[in-house]
Amino acid sequence: MTDRLVAGIRCGAIAELAASFVLGALDPAEMDTVRAHLAACPEPHPEFAELGAVVPALLASVEQVEPRAQLRDRVMAAARADKATAADTMATTDTAAATDPDLAAPPERLPEPARLDAPPSRRSFGIFQLRQPVWATLGVAAVLAIVVLGASNLQLRSERDQLAAYEHAVAVVTNAATDPEQHLAVLTAAAVDSPTAGLAAVSTTAGTIQLAVRGLTPTAGSQVYEAWYVPAGGAPLPIGAFTVGSAGTGTILGSWSPPTGTPPTGLVAITLEPAAGATTPTKPILASGAAG
Repeated sequence: MTDRLVAGIRCGAIAELAASFVLGALDPAEMDTVRAHLAACPEPHPEFAELGAVVPALLASVEQVEPRAQLRDRVMAAARADKATAADTMATTDTAAATDPDLAAPPERLPEPARLDAPPSRRSFGIFQLRQPVWATLGVAAVLAIVVLGASNLQLRSERDQLAAYEHAVAVVTNAATDPEQHLAVLTAAAVDSPTAGLAAVSTTAGTIQLAVRGLTPTAGSQVYEAWYVPAGGAPLPIGAFTVGSAGTGTILGSWSPPTGTPPTGLVAITLEPAAGATTPTKPILASGAAG
């Protein structure tokens, strides 16, 4: 490809801006310059077509959720940093080849002079020859940026689903509280600086439990949070286990089997257990509230 000067910028420089252009990471003036060059230049510039084909394919592979504003800023800053690093590397290479006699004239053979019409992937800088065009390196950064956004979208989707389940459980608990057989418990954290809080509706006659808790640390491995019902003067009874994801919320909408004669009022408590199936609470009590 001939390194033509079109719209005030050469084809080589345009190729180096391809990844940033496809991602929309250039400032408005640079975007306009690239568009003007592409519109008037007779050269094909295949790097734009190749990168442009990768981006929508990756975007189509995950459901799109609006990412946090800080994430886009970090990705765009990384793309610009990659472009600046590539430019600094080329400048350092030219300077080294010009000032170091050993580099400028190796004993084996002298390099062929650089040709402006050489393909970008083989263009020489001093004795160094770039095996890949700069736009290819930036293309990898662009693909990685899209993958990062996709992973973030999946996490955001998971958190959104967890929050939706929590909101539904809150609605179920508040609705159940209108039933005389259901006893409402407002759960508060045992530690003063803990954000844990929640609601629970428990029935010892119907054997039902509806619970919604927020502000919990995500579970890992076999860990579970266990809800306990502690009747006055009685031993704690496990009434349901749940795991917690990145949103920090947990819910139970189910049933349990209270022993015959279990008092209708008592205490609802939450503990973190190393595995499901605990029969006695593992201290500390993370949150609790009287059901009555």
